Amino acid sequence: MDRKKTLLNIKFDGTSIHDGRILYDDLSTFMANIVTAIERIINKMGKGESVIKGRPTKASQVLSALEIVSIRKGSFGLGLDLRRNGQQFPGWDLGEQAVDILMRTFNAIENDEPLPPDTDQNVVVALRDAGRINERGVEIITLTTNTSFGAKRIKYSEPLRNKIITYINRQESGYVTVEGRLLELDTEEEKLHCRLKPSIGDNITCKYDEELTAQLIRHVRQFVKVRGDASFDPMTNKITFIHIKDIEPIPELSGEGISILPSPIFWKGKSIEELANEQGVYPIDDLSKLGKDWPEDTDFDSFMEAVRSARS
Repeated sequence: MDRKKTLLNIKFDGTSIHDGRILYDDLSTFMANIVTAIERIINKMGKGESVIKGRPTKASQVLSALEIVSIRKGSFGLGLDLRRNGQQFPGWDLGEQAVDILMRTFNAIENDEPLPPDTDQNVVVALRDAGRINERGVEIITLTTNTSFGAKRIKYSEPLRNKIITYINRQESGYVTVEGRLLELDTEEEKLHCRLKPSIGDNITCKYDEELTAQLIRHVRQFVKVRGDASFDPMTNKITFIHIKDIEPIPELSGEGISILPSPIFWKGKSIEELANEQGVYPIDDLSKLGKDWPEDTDFDSFMEAVRSARS
């Protein structure tokens, strides 16, 4: 790779970008999650798991450390490179490989292809969280890389983020989704419990895995959307317990009724396809699957025969 070229260039465009300026919170949100995705790819390559319990190792932090080497004028842009002491052998630097895999992951999701071997669900979740700024006036983020594995370019905009969300929803189709305020977070290693206060109904006790600790600490006392495995009361069918596997913040309204994190997407009309993707609802390829919820005293087979006859 020509080291005179910047490894990673990121350009931000949108209605919230003015005179080459970007809100620090937007920049921080995007970059923190991109670095998290790179760290997880490095973990996956080196240890076989993208999320490692405990604090990140010094080695992985060094490999994934990006430093700003230039700032572009006009629409806000950054040039970034890996912090290195001395020349690395081409193709041997895990950080550089991870940046290339990051771009291949974006391309795979955009083209509905299988993810690269060193990517998994945890990496894709970080990419989803990076794209939260799409809803806050940063509509297009252009990423360009120059690595030993070739130059790559991707535009991260609303259509790509919708595909990322669709991918995650498909993987999490067996989970329940609950919204509420996150309360009483216990971060002791042997406990890892919290409490969720839904807008309607009783508080729900939750458990979470250690790798989610930093995210939950960041969102404590905020409104969030959690997904995970749930236990139900057999009498009322209400959720009594959730093992959280994924968490997202929900923008709140200030006292003046203005969203603290503006979400213009709320006011946009959505198609049936977009609503189905957000809620993880997908077409049924076998009508017989509907039979399990059919009333016991009704002849389901006769009903299906009548449907098939009407179609023909």
